[in-house]
Amino acid sequence: MRLSSRVTIFAVMLRSFLNRPLAENFDAKTQVRLALQSGLYVFLFVGLLNGSFRRLGDTAVVGLMSVGCVVMVILANVIIPKLLPVFYDEDRWTVGRHIIHTLLVLFLISVSNQLVLTLLEAGRPSFGQMYLLVTAIGFFPIMLGVFVAEQRRLKRNLAQAQVVNGQLHQRTPQTPVSLPATTPQTQTATQPTPILLISESGKERLTLQPGQLLYVESVGNYVDVHWLNGSQLQKSVLRSTLKEVADKLTGHPQFFRCHRAFLVNLDAVVQTEGNARGYQLTLTGIQTKIPVSRSYLDSFNARFERLA
Repeated sequence: MRLSSRVTIFAVMLRSFLNRPLAENFDAKTQVRLALQSGLYVFLFVGLLNGSFRRLGDTAVVGLMSVGCVVMVILANVIIPKLLPVFYDEDRWTVGRHIIHTLLVLFLISVSNQLVLTLLEAGRPSFGQMYLLVTAIGFFPIMLGVFVAEQRRLKRNLAQAQVVNGQLHQRTPQTPVSLPATTPQTQTATQPTPILLISESGKERLTLQPGQLLYVESVGNYVDVHWLNGSQLQKSVLRSTLKEVADKLTGHPQFFRCHRAFLVNLDAVVQTEGNARGYQLTLTGIQTKIPVSRSYLDSFNARFERLA
């Protein structure tokens, strides 16, 4: 095999690895707890490594470095994600982004360590040496912990997705999604109450039978309503919010908000795939995969089980 071919294969494998989805939670409460754990790790690890607990002065230095670690982890995991929401989108979080973020965290901790040593006029290495030392101590344990947690989460999500698929295979013949009959007699006798979606201005209205509505996606100040007209997929755009649409559908348990930007008709789901972040839903007649984010997994499973 030529060297160029090997390089190409390696590049493809590396890109695939870096683009692997990861679940991350930048919630302040979670990250503050993580920051305190990181500070304790630094205090114990550095103290034991250098024998600092035998000397009060050295113990104070390690203590201040631990406090600095806590502050920097909160800065990196709480404040910076709010300043850079596009990069820190939890639904697009990948291995590559997490590696970059981890290196940033270690960089900030190195800055904190250098500041502490400078203020205390203690002996200190160059910043490059400090960064290499902090990275050597922290990078691999952090990444190993992430991958172990992700493998557990992935295994659980894949198993639960198979359970959902089993329920789908049992119920699919009984729950076709199609355009209802249009004769007045049939509508009155057998069809459920139509769904009326109205824009904020009240000028745009969309009336659908529940079986026609596949999913709704929030796009800025608008929602894209995807629905079936016979066998044809249609999209209507309304100026509204996903919450307002969800409120309109509270009387229809088959409609479920599965993501901050998506609401889905569970009767239209034909397949579920699991990944580290959650699920990907395949709906009848469309190629778009609908995500179920991690925070909605438990309620999704419970709702789907009731409907099945």
